[in-house]
Amino acid sequence: MYLALRTAGRAASAGRRLPGLAVCAPFALAALLGLTAACSNDAAASTFTPAPHATRVPPTVSADPLPPLSSFITQADGSRVSTVSADYLFDADSDVLRPEAATALAGIVPQIREHDGKVQVVGYSDGLGSTEHNLELSRERAVAVQTYLTSQDIPAAMLEVVAKGEAGAADNVADASRRRVEIVLR
Repeated sequence: MYLALRTAGRAASAGRRLPGLAVCAPFALAALLGLTAACSNDAAASTFTPAPHATRVPPTVSADPLPPLSSFITQADGSRVSTVSADYLFDADSDVLRPEAATALAGIVPQIREHDGKVQVVGYSDGLGSTEHNLELSRERAVAVQTYLTSQDIPAAMLEVVAKGEAGAADNVADASRRRVEIVLR
């Protein structure tokens, strides 16, 4: 019986008020009063404290260490290849060996000395610049590595320079994986 009276009372009052208004009204009033208090111009009433001035400390960044060059990867044809990114050996658009390059290349010199066959020094470049420039740059970089190797008492007769230029690189794309020098023991 209680349920019947309650349901009838709701039906009668449903036409007089909006559903949910009794629930939402207190929250709306609290939000309005809070917004009014937050927008007050009275400095004494405000409890806002600005954040202290912060300074951004830039992170310290160091270059990745040179990869170890003391090992060669054996290819399917039996040749052994050691690849080093030209970014480690040379500055951008340069064929002059960086000081760190001599240290890195020194790791493979003993294995080259033990090798009794031909040694190819193959230069590559990325797709930035003209095809002719990239071919010449890759040749000059390979010659720079060849010159270093001959300075380490490796006979020039066993070294062969090969320039590949931008072979396999996308045109006008700076791709560090394409800028490299390979030393191939045949």
